[in-house]
Amino acid sequence: MPKQNVLKLIIFSDLHYLDQNHSEQYNRKLTHLAIPLLEHLTSKINDEIRPDACIYLGDLIEDTNNHDRDIKNLKYIFRKLQEIEVPLYVVPGNHDLRSMDSRKEWEAISETGSATFSVDLKGYHLVFLGLDVRNNLGNDEGGILKTQYISEADLEWLKKDLQSNKKTCLLFHHYGIANDDMTDNWWFADCPRNALLVNRNEVKEIIEKEGVIGVFSGHQHWTKRLFEQGINYFVVGSISENSNGNGVPDGIYLEVELGDKTVNVVEKHIELI
Repeated sequence: MPKQNVLKLIIFSDLHYLDQNHSEQYNRKLTHLAIPLLEHLTSKINDEIRPDACIYLGDLIEDTNNHDRDIKNLKYIFRKLQEIEVPLYVVPGNHDLRSMDSRKEWEAISETGSATFSVDLKGYHLVFLGLDVRNNLGNDEGGILKTQYISEADLEWLKKDLQSNKKTCLLFHHYGIANDDMTDNWWFADCPRNALLVNRNEVKEIIEKEGVIGVFSGHQHWTKRLFEQGINYFVVGSISENSNGNGVPDGIYLEVELGDKTVNVVEKHIELI
């Protein structure tokens, strides 16, 4: 039996672009370095790494809770992302949707058609889960409260999509899905509920039955690997996070190789000169 093709991916998350760095509250998120970080990574992707695809796990912008300004910033970032010369797949984050009444505006800007979709690439099946927007829950906590769910329609879609798939599968989403202890997490130690997808158990019930071998998420602003019920869960830190408090961004991204039902992940960091 021939060996399966190797699929090479670059995965990054939580850029938090802001059109101006106007408040001390952003001293943990180096929003003013979002564009230099993205441009540096884009150059590495185009000129050195040349992966099969690039995947972004949400929070393109640091929202301002101002609809028109957030739309403007999202459009700008999507234009910058178009400079990446390999296939690019993006899921929305809570900050991307905070000031919106639904995800339809995000979908129009991203030109994906839907924030929940799947693609087949080099013999593998890649699934991207978008967020539900529940305006009745309010837009506090950076939009977390209103976006912390997968809709019933998307759950049904996920079940049918995976049941019809025979390929090795990875899943990508913004919020954490695996159980995770938020002790010592700078952002979520005092509010661990905000770190994870609320109806994650419904997602896990589906993917544990249908052969998903790896799940990638962002949002938590730290990087770790978790393991549940035969599935590897990879949490990807924020590329613009200033975790050391020294004004230097973490610059984190992952180089991932998928082959023969194994997921090999190497943590990398951008160094701005």
